[in-house]
Amino acid sequence: MSDEQPKKGSKTKRVVCGLSVAAVWLIAIFLLPVWALAGLVAASAGICLYELCAMLRKVGYALPFGWLAAATAAWFAYVYTCLWGFARLSDGMNGAAVGAAVIVGTSLSLAFFAVIVAALFFRVLLDSRVQKPMETAALTVGAFVYIPFMLAFLLPIAMWPAGESHAAGIFLAFALILVTKLSDTGGYFIGTAFGRHKMCPRLSPGKSWEGTVGGYVFSLIGAGCVIAASRVWPDAPCLAFVRELTATTGAVLWALLTVVVVVTVGICGDLLESLFKRQCGVKDSSALFPAMGGFFDTFDSIIFVPATFFFMATLGAVLL
Repeated sequence: MSDEQPKKGSKTKRVVCGLSVAAVWLIAIFLLPVWALAGLVAASAGICLYELCAMLRKVGYALPFGWLAAATAAWFAYVYTCLWGFARLSDGMNGAAVGAAVIVGTSLSLAFFAVIVAALFFRVLLDSRVQKPMETAALTVGAFVYIPFMLAFLLPIAMWPAGESHAAGIFLAFALILVTKLSDTGGYFIGTAFGRHKMCPRLSPGKSWEGTVGGYVFSLIGAGCVIAASRVWPDAPCLAFVRELTATTGAVLWALLTVVVVVTVGICGDLLESLFKRQCGVKDSSALFPAMGGFFDTFDSIIFVPATFFFMATLGAVLL
């Protein structure tokens, strides 16, 4: 998403469309069972892939979308099944057994990932109809890693903790998306009102440094509200993970640093999608949402956020 100056009436359309999309996702996140939510994220990844393939087709790269869709479904199904199985097998295990299960599970996941990558790569290389086999094969594998592989990191977040209820994990996944999209929102409104200094005109001509600062401020305020809510409602099950991650002053500061890092990664994801659009000669990934663009335009800043959170959470557990 960008913070370029809107045409007359487009700002209202963008706000209405954005609120509508947010409402639909909010209902889905809190009402759907976790398996249906996993399917929804997988479907969203598939739509993003479709739009990316459509863009790349304009510049001569025919990626095998059918195979990418199948790989996406297989990967999400595998990740969900592993997490579901681990949650039940680990109940009652001692520390050593849990560690061994994690090692075995990680090894199997790497092997399955390698099989998917090899299948996609050779599917393109062995197709005599492909005009640019090496470039197309690389883009096909890159597209899988870029979108479904990265978005699948939302599943272990949403499925925490092990057990029947995943309210705390689902809320954390929602909070991560919230602070990321608040950056988009703050960047758009502050940028359109006060933006004067271009941030990266080559990739995103409308994005300004003022809008970027506004995005950080909006995200930090949103994160502060979530942390405050965990204190105001100490018995709320959905806020358990937030309370655990912000139990001390040092943990709160680390959580705010994590928000800054997450927002920075989200901005990089936005710019990366802008690079794809500029290279393909399109303004939006599609015209699905009025004044907002396509599904890919909506998800671009979220794609790398779950993996980034994992890194920061793990590093915080070691350092604090």
